[in-house]
Amino acid sequence: MTIDLQSLIFSKLSDESDVSSFLCSDSEDLRDFLQNAAKTGQHEKISITYLVYSGPCLVGFFSLSMGCITSKDVPKKTLEIEDPPNKFPALLLARMATTDGMRSQGIGREMLKRVFNIAFDLTEQIGCRFVKVDAKKDPRTVSFYKKNGGFIQIHENSDTVQMIVDLNKIPSE
Repeated sequence: MTIDLQSLIFSKLSDESDVSSFLCSDSEDLRDFLQNAAKTGQHEKISITYLVYSGPCLVGFFSLSMGCITSKDVPKKTLEIEDPPNKFPALLLARMATTDGMRSQGIGREMLKRVFNIAFDLTEQIGCRFVKVDAKKDPRTVSFYKKNGGFIQIHENSDTVQMIVDLNKIPSE
C-alpha cells in the first residue's frame, strides 16, 4: 500500500481511539505503550500522543512530553550564547513508530515535521530551545534522526542514544 503523505491525518489520542490494529514487530515496547499506557499518560498529564492515519488506517504515532537538557550536554560549538543557562527547555519526543508494512514511505519524516511544528508553536508561548529524543540503539534509528531531523548524539547507554536538535538551527515552516 502506497501512502499519499499529503493526505495523512494527525489527531490526538482520545479515550475513544481504537489502537488495537497498530503492530510494531521491531519493538513490542512501542506497541505495548500505545495500546496499554498512552491513554493513562494523557490522563496523568505526563505525555500527549498523536495518532497518524492514512484514510481509516492507523499508520503511526508519536508521544510528546516536556524535558530539559543541561548545558554541559550541549556541544559548545552548537551554541551562540556567551553565558548559557544551566539547563535548556526541550520538547521530548518520547516515542515514535510507524506500523508494520508502512515503513520507508516517509511517514516518520512527516511525523518529525509535525513534532517540529509543535515545538515552534511552543516557542511562541513558552521557552523551548531543543527537541530531544532517546532513540532506540539501532543504527537505522539513529541514522533516521540524523538524516531527517538534523539530530546530534549527546549520550549513549546500553539501550538508547540520546539525541538533540537545536530549534535555532532548523527553519520553521
